Order: sequence, then C-alpha cells, then structure tokens
Amino acid sequence: RFGNINLHASLLPKYRGAAPIQWAIASGETVTGNTTMLLNEGLDTGDVLVQREMKIEPDATSVTLAPPLAAMGAELVIETLDGLEHELIVPIPQEHEHHTLAPILTKEDGRIEWSRTAQEIYNRFRGFQPWPGAFTTFRGKQLSLHSMRSLPSGESVLSEGELAVECERLLVGCGQGSTLEVLELQLEGKK
Repeated sequence: RFGNINLHASLLPKYRGAAPIQWAIASGETVTGNTTMLLNEGLDTGDVLVQREMKIEPDATSVTLAPPLAAMGAELVIETLDGLEHELIVPIPQEHEHHTLAPILTKEDGRIEWSRTAQEIYNRFRGFQPWPGAFTTFRGKQLSLHSMRSLPSGESVLSEGELAVECERLLVGCGQGSTLEVLELQLEGKK
C-alpha cells in the first residue's frame, strides 16, 4: 500500500545507476550513504523517503565500503517501513538538476590515464576494486597495478607517465606535476 520501495547505495540524486559505491570513491567523495526511495519509471529518480550518511575513509575501497553500507541499508529499510506505517515520512522529490550518474563499470574504466592527478588515479584505483582494477601498458604488455599511493605535491617532478626509481621506490609522473608511488604491480603473464 505504500508503493514500491528501493534501497540505493548513494545520497540521491548523486550517483544514480548500477555502480554508486564504486563511482563515489572513484570521484573522490568523502561522504556517501544510503537512500530509500519510491520507485518510478526513471533510473533512481523516485521521491526520497529517508537518507543516512557514512564517511568514506581515505583508504576505503569499494570492497571495504560495501559491507557497512549494506548493514546500514538493512536498518534503513526497517526504519523506512516503520516510518511509513506510522505516517512519519513525507516523500521528498529529488533535485534532478543536481544528479550524477554511476554507470556500470567497463574494463576501460580501469585503464590509467596519466594526465589525471595522482590522487584522481588513486581514487579510481580504490573505487574500481576488485574489478576492473587499475592497469596500463608497458612495452606492449598490460601492466596491472595492485597497490599504490599518491605522494604529497612537490615530492618529485616527473613528466606524465615517466618512471623513476628514487630511494628504492618506483614513482610515476601524473597530471599537474603530481606523483604516484607504485607498491605492487604485475606484468601480463607474470606473477
């Protein structure tokens, strides 16, 4: 009698679509959450019932963020149903002009563009775990990066995509003069 209700893992109207957790992290958000909403014919466009926020830790990945969001979401569904039953919730239309999309991930989303800043590359790496991950090419072969970190600005000045070994660290130049430290990698066909 209350209509069809959906739980969505974002703070709508942000990150409508199939991969809201991944895109929130990949976009560098520091806060996300869950939304219960009424379903309509659009893609995650229905009226909002209840929202709850959750902090995104600086090292969180989609793998580590999904379980606590799911637990919060289960509680939010119960709260929403109880609130509707007791007429405590008034549906609120979304501000559609502020929407963003979170489309299903493709393999190409994991391809590193060295023109992005090191922090943007790191955020995409965190968001796109476990798939599609982060990869580039090196001497004609795919090179997967399994662990990395963004260095503070000014620590090293390398051209975009340029490699350097400094103090036993593998560094890569990124956009806007930023630098990424590669901690673990895997060349195609190798361990």
